[in-house]
Amino acid sequence: MKKRTDWFYEAGFGMFCHWTTATLPEKGEKKDYHQAVEDFDLDTFVSQVVASGAKFLFFTASHSEMHLPFPLPELDAIVEGHTSKRDLISELADALEPHGIKLMLYFNGDGCTDKPWQETTYTYTNRETHAEYCYHIAEAISKKYGKKIHGWWIDCCYVEGLCTGYGTSYDFKRYAEALRAGNPDSIVAFNFKGIEEWDCDWGRGISDYQAGEENYITRYSNGRFSGEGDLQWFALCWMDDFWVHEKEGEPTPRYTNEEVLTYIKKVREGGGVFAYNVAPYQEGYIAPKTAEQLKWLGKKLK
Repeated sequence: MKKRTDWFYEAGFGMFCHWTTATLPEKGEKKDYHQAVEDFDLDTFVSQVVASGAKFLFFTASHSEMHLPFPLPELDAIVEGHTSKRDLISELADALEPHGIKLMLYFNGDGCTDKPWQETTYTYTNRETHAEYCYHIAEAISKKYGKKIHGWWIDCCYVEGLCTGYGTSYDFKRYAEALRAGNPDSIVAFNFKGIEEWDCDWGRGISDYQAGEENYITRYSNGRFSGEGDLQWFALCWMDDFWVHEKEGEPTPRYTNEEVLTYIKKVREGGGVFAYNVAPYQEGYIAPKTAEQLKWLGKKLK
């Protein structure tokens, strides 16, 4: 029986990118986020992704603040100054497509450090209303890009009581429908329990693959559908800086080339999929030592 995740399983290896409002530059003063979007070095970034051999890329739509790297009138109508003039997502999708690399999005509706968004959408005062805003924005993004976006990884969907400060009352089936509004074939994962907690069945019948967030490359798949809720097994791990480049200094790989290659091969042998998380500079390119490791992996994985 055909599954939405068939292409994902066959891809096996890809990249995850946390490039956010908190990202620091390699040099010089930190820019306003929306100016950084305008100046993002797309050509260099795409060339580095292609060299890695990745078959998919998750890119950050919104992280701790509801600021988007593209125009979206639906968000402008809710809160001002949170969208960009340049459509970085469309440009990125178009640049990756000729290389057979599918673009997916990371999205976090809580905006945990974004007070204007939180206050306007009742993040902590009316969880059901806040959820409605999240569905609305997710659906608008999905319809905007259609089949340019092949999947979603949704953060901070923690089951109530598991994480202080979160616990928005989402209807996850409805959320998934909103995310697939523009592309019914999009694959979706909700991060129900956070990092390292892989024992949640909430996604069964809703998600297509497990969130699989991990601190260390120590977990292995035990069959393609051995993920939480019998979903497609998937893992992502921060491989240079801790998810985002928020501290000064050059991001460097946490593991040797051989350690990463061995891990990827074992995950693949068990039917799983792995995403290597990078923390690029604000300029939009990956730090040299991490880029070198990815290029090495690209050659080996061929």
